[in-house]
Amino acid sequence: MFKMKKILLFLSVLLCCACSDNDEPTPEAEAPMTVLAYLVADASNIDDDIWANVAAMYDGLASMKQSATLLIYWDGSSNYGLWDYPVIMKYETDGRGNVNGKKQLNDEATIDEVAELAKVVKTYSPQLSTDKQVMSKVLKDMVSLSPTSKVGLIAASHGSAWLNTIFTRSFGQDGKGTDNTILIKDMAEAMQSTGKTFEFLLYDACFMGTTEVCYDLRNVTHYQIVSAMEVPAYGFPYETSLGYLYEGTVAGYKQICQSYIDFYKQKYERGSQAWGTIALVDSKEMQALANEVKAEITTHKEILSDYDVSVLQEYGRDGGPYIAYDLGQFVKDLNNDNLPSSFSEQLNKTILYKGCLEMASPSDYSVDASNFCGLGIYIPTPYKSSWNTFFKTIDWYTAAGWNEISFDWYF
Repeated sequence: MFKMKKILLFLSVLLCCACSDNDEPTPEAEAPMTVLAYLVADASNIDDDIWANVAAMYDGLASMKQSATLLIYWDGSSNYGLWDYPVIMKYETDGRGNVNGKKQLNDEATIDEVAELAKVVKTYSPQLSTDKQVMSKVLKDMVSLSPTSKVGLIAASHGSAWLNTIFTRSFGQDGKGTDNTILIKDMAEAMQSTGKTFEFLLYDACFMGTTEVCYDLRNVTHYQIVSAMEVPAYGFPYETSLGYLYEGTVAGYKQICQSYIDFYKQKYERGSQAWGTIALVDSKEMQALANEVKAEITTHKEILSDYDVSVLQEYGRDGGPYIAYDLGQFVKDLNNDNLPSSFSEQLNKTILYKGCLEMASPSDYSVDASNFCGLGIYIPTPYKSSWNTFFKTIDWYTAAGWNEISFDWYF
């Protein structure tokens, strides 16, 4: 009997050795959430860049050590022989380097190769992807296709904060014209219609790091990853950072913010055009932040009657002047260069991470880090009467106390 046990033990060791030599590594547990990407690229100047983002997302997914699912809604032109109608693509990794059942592509995947690997799980007739009802339907479809109950959202396209006037937009550009965009409030309602509170919303779009935007989204996502100024055409370095989103933790979200800043710092150091700001916002703290801003605005009415915005750091080069100023610096300036402790405490609760490039190329994208709090704020001026009129229609206008400013020139 003893001899038989020794033989069985020997055979089991051989079996284990064989498995370790021939089998692929066992992945970690399944990722706790599914990442959804809503990509509106039907504008000739960003199609290529957003498809490059898809390829980068593929690379990031393939390098993960967990099994995970990525669902991508694509509405763009039919470049590269791709679809000329909107689709939902599905990519699944097994945590062993296989995506959709095939070994990871060598080196960096090309756009064509990534497209060929896609599992198209839903097709649509041509539609306006920035219409609230369309976005609602697509997000519901994506949520229903998710294998996990928790979902996070990447939204990539053009963006211009809360504005939606003749030359500006809020989010998305599905073709030409401002009618082909969606207001942030409408986007929030589309997200809410899914019945989900999204774990995160990452805006791969310009100018979304403002109090006005983050306030509108406070009830539909736990965390927001946003930029107060333009996002470079390359977008986020998904190839090295996508996995952080699947962690579903504040630490993971901070890491993707840090990787964004590190990526553009390295590009700048290599002599390429590079700039950037980024912030991680805790949505549940936005109401308390609004209360603090309201206290400051209503307390300093007289100062605001003739306020000189030129003393503040402004965000946005191509978006034109007056779009957003640094929130922290604004409040500090109202208080004789001192930031009230209660405001500072709430700002730190709301903005969990902030990062910026102090030196940038072009140089007028450079940011003074000492006056960068993470979020921008619109300050009404007599130079933008049409903006001021539209400003009255958004929730932040009342929440932040601007409705209590009685100077005629404001509105």
